[in-house]
Order: sequence, then C-alpha cells, then structure tokens
Amino acid sequence: MRGPAAPVSWSVSRGSNIVWRVPLPNAGQSGIAAANGKLFLTTFAEGEKGFSSRIQGHAVDAKSGRILWSVTLDGPEKSPMMYAYSDSTSPSPVADDRHVWFFNASGEAGCWTHDGKQVWRRAFRPWGKPFPFNKQHEPILWEEVILNLEPLTDSPPSKNGWNYLHAIDKRTGKTRWIAEDGTTSYVTSRFGRTADGRPAVLHGRGGWHDVPERPVGLSLTSLLDGKTIWRFVAGDGEEGGPTWQALWVMHWDSRYAYWFKLNPEESHLVLDAATGKLLREQSLIRNVDYRQWDPAAKRHIVHKGVNLREVRELSPRNKLAADEVIRVFPAWHANIAINGYHYYLTSTAHRRNRKPPKGRAGPSHCIARANVESGKVEYFEVPVTVIRQAGQPDRPVYGEAVRTTATNSKGEDIATEDRTRMDGWETPAFWGSPVAINDRIYFTTSLGITYVLDSRAPVLDEKALLAVNDLGPSGETLSLNSIAYSRGRIYHRTARELIAIGAR
Repeated sequence: MRGPAAPVSWSVSRGSNIVWRVPLPNAGQSGIAAANGKLFLTTFAEGEKGFSSRIQGHAVDAKSGRILWSVTLDGPEKSPMMYAYSDSTSPSPVADDRHVWFFNASGEAGCWTHDGKQVWRRAFRPWGKPFPFNKQHEPILWEEVILNLEPLTDSPPSKNGWNYLHAIDKRTGKTRWIAEDGTTSYVTSRFGRTADGRPAVLHGRGGWHDVPERPVGLSLTSLLDGKTIWRFVAGDGEEGGPTWQALWVMHWDSRYAYWFKLNPEESHLVLDAATGKLLREQSLIRNVDYRQWDPAAKRHIVHKGVNLREVRELSPRNKLAADEVIRVFPAWHANIAINGYHYYLTSTAHRRNRKPPKGRAGPSHCIARANVESGKVEYFEVPVTVIRQAGQPDRPVYGEAVRTTATNSKGEDIATEDRTRMDGWETPAFWGSPVAINDRIYFTTSLGITYVLDSRAPVLDEKALLAVNDLGPSGETLSLNSIAYSRGRIYHRTARELIAIGAR
C-alpha cells in the first residue's frame, strides 16, 4: 500500500500524534474500511454482554470521528464476545466510493449506500457446532463480487462443516459461483494476480479442532469462475494438528506462494505461484541469527549462524526446562511477505507441538523474517509492552507475561474467556493481520502495542524497529483488529474507542 507519508510513531498514553479519539458503542474486532471521507467498522450492539450474535455496522466521519449512522445485523449462531480467536464482529467491512458491505460471522451480511440506505441483505449459514467459534477469514471485494467464506446451504454428510469461498454479487447479494476447493475457516486468504494477469486468491485447509476440509494443503483459485488453478497437497504429518496448518495469512505474489510447516523440523515453504510445485523448504531453526534480550545486561546479545535447539532462553517468562528446546511457532495471522522477505511474529511459551523433541514455543517475543531466496532466517526480540506514565521515561518490558482488561467504553468487562485478558503471545491469539504502508510494516498485538518495522532494513535489529507504539495504557488496552490507512492518517481501534493517528 502506497500513498502520502503515514505516521510512524504515536502514543495514546501520552497523547502523541493523536488527531481524535471517540468512544464506541461496544467492543468489536473488525478492521476499518476507509472510503470517500468515511470509515466503516462493526461492534457488538450496545448493551450486549457475554455471548451474542447481534452486531452493528457503523459509518463514521473520518475528519471528526462522529458516528453518522448505524445498522444492526443478527444471526443464529452466538459467539463469545471479544474471544481471542474471533467473534461475530471479526469480518471487516468492505467499501467503494458509493457503497459499504457489512458482515456478521454469525450469519448475516448486507449492502448500504454511504448515506445509510439499505440495498440488500442476505442470511447465510454460519460455521457452527461442533466447531469452536473461530472464523478469521476476511471478505474480499474484487470488481463486481465479494468473496465470503460460508458452508454450503445443503452439505452432503461427507462434507458437513466444510467451508467454501462464495462469490457474492455486490449489487444484488446473489451467489455467482462457489469455489471448487474448500477453505478452512481459520485462514485469511489473499487476493493477487498471476504472472499472466489472472485475478486469483490463495487459500488453504488444515488446522486444529479437526477442521474437516480436505485435502490438507493450499489452492490457488481463479476469481473469474471459482475454478482451481492449482492445488498443493500436504505430505506426511498430522493433518489436523501441528504439522500442517492453514492459520496464517496466505501470502503470494506473481512468482511465489509461501507457507509454514512445523514437523519434523520447523520450516518455511516456497512454492511456484504458477504451478503450486514446492521449490524449497527452508529451516527456521538452523543457521539463524538471533538477537536476544539479556535481562541482566539490559541489552541485546547477538547469536549468529546458530541452531535454535542449542540456545537457552533468557526471558523470565519463557524459561526452558532441562529437557526442553526452542520450537518455532510462527504466530497465527501475524505474517506478511514483502520485499523478498516473509515476516512473522513468534508465539511464546506454549507447548502445542506434540512431536519430539520436547519443546516450548519461541524464541521469546520476536519479530522474525525468512529471506525467500536464500532461506536465511533472523529473529529479533522486542518488548512485550511499554509502560508510559506522566513525568516518567518510557519503560520497555521484555520477556514477561502481561495481562490486560477487556472493558468497553461503558467500563463493562465483556470477555467470556480469561485468554482474552492475556497478551496473545503465550496463548497465540488471532491478532489483526499486519499491514505494509510505504515499505513499513505495522504489527499490532492484543495489548494495543503496534511495532513499526522497516521492511527494507539490511539487518533485522534495533535500527530496523522504527517505533513501539501504544493504543492506551499498558494493562488497560485490548485490540484484535487490523489498521486502516487513508490520506496520510492511520485509523486504529480498541475495545473502547476508535482512534485517528497522524499530525493534527
């Protein structure tokens, strides 16, 4: 994404580079669509607590933050509110210069004009029991259609619970086509164009809780008719668990498609974008560079060309037992491919992988990148949070468990699960997907911390990390969405408020 210079540093705690902040009627997780001087987002309806399927779509004046109008969408499947792995509000709206389309993961979508006039509504079958409410897939607007992920209206018993990309006519709400291959509900598909210019989307299958779509692997699907251009079928390993997972953003470009594999050795996969053929498998643990924070010396120490299995963790939170090693677990949804690198965050501390060697996820609290040509991997440990208080210098916090609250603008704690109040590193939350603006990457965690990284940095180190920003006081802020960028400003949100970031 390119445009006027975007803000790099800000702090809600200190009121730095904040244009306006406005309270929201309730909490929500959707991204923010910006079009024609307006912002669009969803929240739960005012007064909803605990479990709910009743959400609202809001149109907001981008200059002032004033809510211009709101609409209500409901559905048959209630979600836990502000669940760390998505809820009814997770799908982001999409918009053009005349219309906006709102989506409720609980089973309803609709189209409205920019002044709030309804064009159409449609109900769809939500992804329901026996699966947990994990629906991370974002709608995609392309020309005259919107891609939405839904189960079939009448699934045969053999495909019960299977999800498929549905191309919805943006003007009528009618289904134009359904993709040939299924898509795991956890995945975030990506739009792109093949080398010969065909519009397509990369999507995948495989993950936790026995997601049913098969075969486990990736598909590149044409947006012209829903036909499969190519299909990559995963090899040996636990199909529904740790080895093969379609829980990352499925990045690709005209040359390559990218994926991660977790067994028998954590690795980065590079596929031919024209054919789906696996070109190379690059280790995430051998011959890596690791810039690790030393809490005693209060500085980074550099390990060059090491095997992560032989490195000991230093963070107070992520200590290894005598019989444990570091197991790399790229954080779900927190990855982006740009300028010859695949960037990702690393989940921390949990022991989800069931294959030997026995290990703990790590390395601790790192931004990482894999060079897609050479396979060289770098890890750089970043602060979990920053304590910013009036009259005091900033205090970065490394390697510790940090808790937060899940309160809305009314002061109500609306989370149904304690995992929401954790920092999202140890229990790997579905953070908002990172965004690149003018070659800078913006990663946001559930603590409201946004790391800004120079994607062209020759070395992944202190110079590459341009800023560690906050959306509010540490321990009092919760955010599970992606940012929006428009006309030199960044728009972000928390469970409590919508925020415009930039020069006043």
